[in-house]
Amino acid sequence: MEEATKDKYQEPAEGEPEEKAPGPKEREISDLERKLAEKKSELVQEKQLETKPAGQPGISGPAPAGIQQQADQLKDLDKENQIKQLCQMAFEKGLDEAVGVAKKLDDPYLLDEFHDTLVDELYKRLVEQGKLKQL
Repeated sequence: MEEATKDKYQEPAEGEPEEKAPGPKEREISDLERKLAEKKSELVQEKQLETKPAGQPGISGPAPAGIQQQADQLKDLDKENQIKQLCQMAFEKGLDEAVGVAKKLDDPYLLDEFHDTLVDELYKRLVEQGKLKQL
């Protein structure tokens, strides 16, 4: 069985072709491969920063403690009032905070209803402001 790596200082056996030093094309290919690997590493690091959840360093967003506190306040309300409060929060404090609170409530049904109600409310407000025509 022959070894996978050859000693570059060992002389070739009789009949084997002699390995040549890398030429300009080989060096260029090697440089391009190195640059490509560096670029891939940079992109992976950027992607990791983009996917960090809110509240971690480097990512803007409301503090998790505030979101958890608001979610705790809404847990005692019935579903209809929770949705009303979340919609009001979305228009007053921003969509990111309202969605964060809705997720902290850990109720997929509530999150879906919040989405549906928010879309309807936004449509209604845009029609009232004359930015959209009612269909």
